[in-house]
Formats: sequence, C-alpha cells, structure tokens
Amino acid sequence: MSSRRDMEERIKFIKRYVEWLKKTPNEVWSAQQAEFINALLENAKNFPLSKKEYLKIKERVKKARN
Repeated sequence: MSSRRDMEERIKFIKRYVEWLKKTPNEVWSAQQAEFINALLENAKNFPLSKKEYLKIKERVKKARN
C-alpha cells in the first residue's frame, strides 16, 4: 500500500522536523521560514496566469470530471 508508506514517510519527516525545531534557535528557523514564504510570494507574482484565468481552468477541469 503506497498510501500507508506515504503516511509513514510524512510522519517520519514531521518527527525529524520537530526535532530540528527544538534544537534550532528561533532566529535561525524564523529566518528560513521568512525566506521560504518570500520566495513563494515572489514566485506567485511570476505565475503566467491571472487568478481569474486560473479559476476558469479549474472550473473547466471540474466540469470535465463530472
């Protein structure tokens, strides 16, 4: 079952991440989180579709599945 294996991998990752958070100073992980969030926001600005265009595509896909 790949879904069980996937869930086990997620849990392992979460446990490793929690351990890292516990031993890492707030300034370090906070700076990394800020960098990650800023990168996501910057990437969103460069997304080739507008929000309206993206939602139209999602609606078409939804209709096609029904």
